[in-house]
Amino acid sequence: MHLEGSFETPAARKTVWDFLFNPKDIAACFPDLQSMQELSPDNFKAKIRVGLSLVKGTMDFDFRTTDKVPPSSAKLIGTGRGVGSTIEIQTGFTIQEAATGSKIDWVADVNVGGIMAGLGTKLLDSTSSKMVEQVIENLKNKLKEKTTA
Repeated sequence: MHLEGSFETPAARKTVWDFLFNPKDIAACFPDLQSMQELSPDNFKAKIRVGLSLVKGTMDFDFRTTDKVPPSSAKLIGTGRGVGSTIEIQTGFTIQEAATGSKIDWVADVNVGGIMAGLGTKLLDSTSSKMVEQVIENLKNKLKEKTTA
């Protein structure tokens, strides 16, 4: 599944970059985050609770950042395993200066395998879209907090 969008924030470009590529900051944007372990500035592990129809439990994710071009673009790649399923997420961010802060363009490609993949495309697409929207909304709110702090 492919998702994309953009949003503006009053945060400066460098603030956005520092936030997006700090494992502790970005992990806090994931809904139902259970735990996070930073392995290096570009790698972290996260345990995230997932629920899709009757399939519920926790998944262990490995995340890494790649293709970094500070302070304008990079990718965050995540691979998760658990509850008889796999999830692969590739998210790309482009950060541009805007009149009142920064504009962030993002794309996300999500691939699901295993039990969750058998639940049907419509349910998967709907749930995945809601999860990505929640991450983006959390990201917007946390960046807004950074500019008012």
